[in-house]
Amino acid sequence: MIKWLCLFFSYILMVSAHSWLGLWISMEMNSLSFIPIMIEESKENSLKYFLVQSVASVIFLASTLNQSFSFLIPFALLIKIGAAPFHMWLVSISKSTSWKILALLMTFQKIGPLLGLIMTQFTSSFFILVSAIIGGLGGISQSNLRLIMAFSSISHLSWLMINTTSFFLVSTYYVTYLIILYLVVALLQQKGLFSLTQMSDNTSLTYKISISFGLLSLAGLPPFLGFFIKWMSLEMNILPPFIILALVSSSCLSVYFYFKIAMSSLLFPSEMKSKNMEVLAVLSMGFNVLLPLLFL
Repeated sequence: MIKWLCLFFSYILMVSAHSWLGLWISMEMNSLSFIPIMIEESKENSLKYFLVQSVASVIFLASTLNQSFSFLIPFALLIKIGAAPFHMWLVSISKSTSWKILALLMTFQKIGPLLGLIMTQFTSSFFILVSAIIGGLGGISQSNLRLIMAFSSISHLSWLMINTTSFFLVSTYYVTYLIILYLVVALLQQKGLFSLTQMSDNTSLTYKISISFGLLSLAGLPPFLGFFIKWMSLEMNILPPFIILALVSSSCLSVYFYFKIAMSSLLFPSEMKSKNMEVLAVLSMGFNVLLPLLFL
């Protein structure tokens, strides 16, 4: 309980940080609170996370203390957040961790580095392009649902990075992505699904449709909610044509491997299951299908 309270307090500190030193202190407190939570599940994954975050923290602190190395600040933040091409640690941890830890890695653990990127207004075309391409291509050949979601989060980082010049756009995209993701993860965790082969298990049709809608919303397929936040990002930013092409191509690849997951579940028989799961499934469908009507 104390670990979770410290973790929650570190998120508050990160959001309220107004200087590089304050951000560094809050991110260090966040890492020190999150590592004990990871140790409970896997010492190997916690060690990987600790080493990567420590290296990034050293680079970040050295860059803030010495103006000659200030250009390294975005690199340290990209390592911490798991953006391509610094994404291998995230992929390595994702393949064997629980849905709870993975969901935190893909969302709340990105708050500090993301705020740092907003402070620098980081919009490097190279990292946006690489994250979009690797995030899209990486999930195609995967059968592990956790790896697919990890590569999808890398792809979403490219969309977040194009919005770093506007706190409103970043926060809107981030919060929407967070809610969609957590609804999907909650459904997957309830059934204990970790691979494509498990998607054929007999579950209710409502559940299968809900998980399919949530995944396709993450991919950005219209008319789901995920499409509108991506459309908003393209409309509100002036981007080079090759960046737009890369982002759209990445979303198309995401639609492909998420559609594969949806078909692997919908093509098998269904039966009625837990009422709690039904309520969550209906809530997820309503969020992804009905809420987009507000954007019209």
